[in-house]
Amino acid sequence: MTRLTDAERRARREAAQQAVRRRRRIASGGLLAVVALVVAVFVVSSGRGPSGDDVAEAETTIARDDAGRAAKERRAERRRAAAERASTIDVDTIPPARPGPAEVHQGGPTAGRMVALTYDDGYCGACIATLVKQLERTGAHATIFPNGSYDGQWRPHAAAIRRLVARGQLTVGSHTFNHVNSPAVGAAAFGADLDRNEQWIQQTFGLTGRPYFRPPYGAFDDGTLAAAGERGYTSVVMWNGTVADSNLRSKAYILNAIRHWARPGAIILLHANYPPTAEALPEMLEILRRKRLRTATLAELLGGSPYVAAR
Repeated sequence: MTRLTDAERRARREAAQQAVRRRRRIASGGLLAVVALVVAVFVVSSGRGPSGDDVAEAETTIARDDAGRAAKERRAERRRAAAERASTIDVDTIPPARPGPAEVHQGGPTAGRMVALTYDDGYCGACIATLVKQLERTGAHATIFPNGSYDGQWRPHAAAIRRLVARGQLTVGSHTFNHVNSPAVGAAAFGADLDRNEQWIQQTFGLTGRPYFRPPYGAFDDGTLAAAGERGYTSVVMWNGTVADSNLRSKAYILNAIRHWARPGAIILLHANYPPTAEALPEMLEILRRKRLRTATLAELLGGSPYVAAR
């Protein structure tokens, strides 16, 4: 239940530094080749070999350009390190509930050209495993709304999910414990089920799902909103795009739905229930890239996260 260790941070910095050194070697080699070509052209055109001054001037050019490139890489590395620190979230302490009026969100602001990919349920353990690995590999941002009744499917991935949250890549919300139809069961029973899922989220991931709640079936009424708000679930998250994967869909179907619904401020409904949805993430990201869109967690799109940046 700890955030990124110092060893993990050092390893990531060392990997980035090695990549910088490789790029410098490649760039220096390319510049040397260019200088050699220029000298060769000079030799052919002038009919004489390069003088000592020619070679010295070429070496000076290489050194000057290499120094400038090194300084540029150092500045870029500092920016990357600052961005990493800013996006690292302190999840060591679970913030207390902040009751208030529950606001219903069917989409987010269009500024920033962000899209929220949101995954409900989770009764397919292999699908969760694939999704987590895809998020780790691609760096995509997303939100999950798990049900505690699928504990056996979610628990094996709890540590990885916590790491993704700490990196600012993932937000966790609540979808109730038993996937209850809130208006049908009544406010009291719904509130008890929401409490149970919050307890499960805390015990399983060491996090809180507050303030993000997605009503199963998209069903809610005034009693639902009041009970959710009293418990600190003040963001009731609906959607304005869906891949309609409550039933098994092909990857092609899912990608076509993403093409249709992806736009700035979109909250897209998906499920962690069938393999094609989890497997399609890299292709989804390519579609978003071509549309000049980027993935965002609900914390990034809507704000309101109770967590703060790690220091």
